[in-house]
Amino acid sequence: MGLGQQLAFAAAIGRVTATVAGERVRGRRPARPGDVPPTVDQLTTAWLTSALCRDHPEAHVTAFELGSGSDGTSSRRAISVTYDDAGVAAGLPTAIYSKSTPSLVNRLLIGVTGAAGAEALFYDRIRPQLELGAPAGYFGAWDPRTCRSMVLIEDIVATRGATFGNAATYVDRAGAESMVREMARYHGALWEDPRLAGEWALPDTHAWQRNFNDKTGFDRGAILALRFARDEVPAELAARKGEIRGALMRSLEINAAGPRTLLHQDVHPGNWFRLADGSLNLYDWQSCAMGNWALDVAYALSAGLEVEDRRAWERELLALYLEELAARGAPAPSFDDAWRAYRQQMLHGFIFWTYTLLVGKVNALQPEDHVRTLIRRTGQAMVDLESLDAVA
Repeated sequence: MGLGQQLAFAAAIGRVTATVAGERVRGRRPARPGDVPPTVDQLTTAWLTSALCRDHPEAHVTAFELGSGSDGTSSRRAISVTYDDAGVAAGLPTAIYSKSTPSLVNRLLIGVTGAAGAEALFYDRIRPQLELGAPAGYFGAWDPRTCRSMVLIEDIVATRGATFGNAATYVDRAGAESMVREMARYHGALWEDPRLAGEWALPDTHAWQRNFNDKTGFDRGAILALRFARDEVPAELAARKGEIRGALMRSLEINAAGPRTLLHQDVHPGNWFRLADGSLNLYDWQSCAMGNWALDVAYALSAGLEVEDRRAWERELLALYLEELAARGAPAPSFDDAWRAYRQQMLHGFIFWTYTLLVGKVNALQPEDHVRTLIRRTGQAMVDLESLDAVA
């Protein structure tokens, strides 16, 4: 990071720290239309009307009730909403799930880095353009000065009976096929779409990683974490650890060259939910960017499948993905070109999870046994597919 970037980053941290301290001293007033509320505790019927009834000016929220939730990188709460007759007639959503950034930790983890802003953009402007299983998006806003954010989406537990997985959840062949179909849906829909770099101003994968490297020490931290994962990292990969950081950035240069589409970028098993029909669908779009499709597919299969299943199924799953992509009008590459791209993009998932292991030494965002499982799976995929050599 250059001196100018260091100063800008330090200034952002100082500004956000002062903002949160000021909110505590002054108290947080009820949200008014146009605000980005710091927490759901400040929501009002007027604010919810402005957020949820934008396309139906005759409708109004008359009451709401906060439900259960949890806290992690963001604060998550269910909201039950009641409308007047016009809102009921319009079929406006009543089961809402909110994500906000009330605390200093929230804002430093996903605010200063821009992740909260990416998710707000996705659910407010991109999700309505797509036909896929992700939660419907109703509202998203982010203030880059204070790093406050508020996202309102479909409560898929209430509306669709969704259940959530993690690294311990077994993904069978039908589930794996569902995953590649879902990725083909959003990849195909936004293939080389000019809005990616234009209206939505998404960073490409290489720029996204550089930003996180600069602001969090992501790449260095990921390599440092290898010393804590000796039992999970294959010996062949550990012997070449000095090559990994450079290979990651080369793989992302290749990825950013295109063809470009929308990428989720964090398609680990904890970010997929299952519906009663067995289909798997993605949520948690904080890391979205634009780049080559292979990053999502490589990460999803290497992290989500048991090693032996991935070895047995990956060629057929890749062929299915290409068929689904072509069916959606995208110019799918040949299998040989796709296989090369798949091999090249294995580093991203591995680096995500070694870095997560390091962060867990300070603040456990994921159960450590799950983190170690994903390091083992993604690291073995890198060895099996000779990913370091593929980007040399």
